[in-house]
Amino acid sequence: MSDENNLAIRVAGGLGIISLDRTSHLNALTLAMIQGIQAQLDQWLHEPQVQAVLINSNSPKAFCAGGDIRYLYDSYQAGNTQYQDFFATEYKMLSTLRNFPKAVIVMMDGYVLGGGFGLAQACHIKVTSEKSRFAMPETAIGFFPDVGATHFLSRLDEVGVYMALTGEQISSSDALYLDLVDYHVPSERFAELEAALIAAPVLNPIEIQKVISSYITHPVESELQKRADLINQHFGYQHLEEIEQSLAHTSNSTDQDWANKMRTILQQRPVMAKQTSLKLQQAGQNLSLEKCMQLERDLQDVWLEQGDFIEGVRALIIDKDKNPQWRTENAKFEQTLEKLWPAWTQQRIENIT
Repeated sequence: MSDENNLAIRVAGGLGIISLDRTSHLNALTLAMIQGIQAQLDQWLHEPQVQAVLINSNSPKAFCAGGDIRYLYDSYQAGNTQYQDFFATEYKMLSTLRNFPKAVIVMMDGYVLGGGFGLAQACHIKVTSEKSRFAMPETAIGFFPDVGATHFLSRLDEVGVYMALTGEQISSSDALYLDLVDYHVPSERFAELEAALIAAPVLNPIEIQKVISSYITHPVESELQKRADLINQHFGYQHLEEIEQSLAHTSNSTDQDWANKMRTILQQRPVMAKQTSLKLQQAGQNLSLEKCMQLERDLQDVWLEQGDFIEGVRALIIDKDKNPQWRTENAKFEQTLEKLWPAWTQQRIENIT
């Protein structure tokens, strides 16, 4: 059954299924979709028939392309605080997913971007196909990787910094190599796997993994793994300027094209988004998931006013002139960061060291 919140909900066997069904927008998450997922989880928590939950997509192109950034833009421009409500509701839903006492499976076929990436990471058992492409592309619109990326990307060290700053997409093979997903199943067998899960008499994590194991295959070799040493070489610096200078002075001719491409990408991104994204990745290594999420929430509530998000969305989504006028500096925002970082990072780092 599909209703006005762009979710198709059904229970089959012991499986509660939530299918993202906003296919015309690559399942970009609206507030109604987020609220619908939350409400369904709350309902199924108390229904014994539902032994496990499956989240998937009705789109052949995407699991989820992120959050509805046009909604956030329109809210800010209208002068209301609905964009803050969106973030708060989204983070509550992600927390509910992570802590749900029944197994939550996610099956990803196609784009897994931004908020969709965060949604998938909050699920317990992650299945991907060869068609999946993953990215946290927020810096391209003057934002920073959120929805928990301060935690799950920072665990990848230099690769996490690379993904956070550039927003480059990685493949399902790469995601497996990085342990961002658990299983690789061919796209053509997704329907069979879903049917097998529905037919299973018991759906606890062990039995679910047994069912999935009958469908897994080994994907092609990870291209990111081949480039890991190169990424570590350039993205292991503490400061943004050092990263960009390292890319500019690549001496190995075989790596020159890649380094030039990465440097060009970084030069197109606004300074505040890059600096903040780098700081978040560095801070996240020493913070719990809960603290990472709270830090992101604190930043979200001031970012639309003080960051480059509104200009990024205007240039790339609204006017589509692809000529954003990024701020070179923002004293008010720098003051905001100065208040946040000591409270969330330095004190925690000192306690650990």
